[in-house]
Amino acid sequence: MPRALKVGLIFGGRSGEHEVSLLSAQGVMNAIDKTKYQVVPIGITKTGR
Repeated sequence: MPRALKVGLIFGGRSGEHEVSLLSAQGVMNAIDKTKYQVVPIGITKTGR
């Protein structure tokens, strides 16, 4: 079986849509085919860190 492709999922950030981004990222992480992809979550705080 081939190894899962590693993908970065960037979410959050300095935006009024910060919370929406968090929810969207969670949806992607729940829906993605984990046999094909290894998700590396990269969260950005409201202060940009």
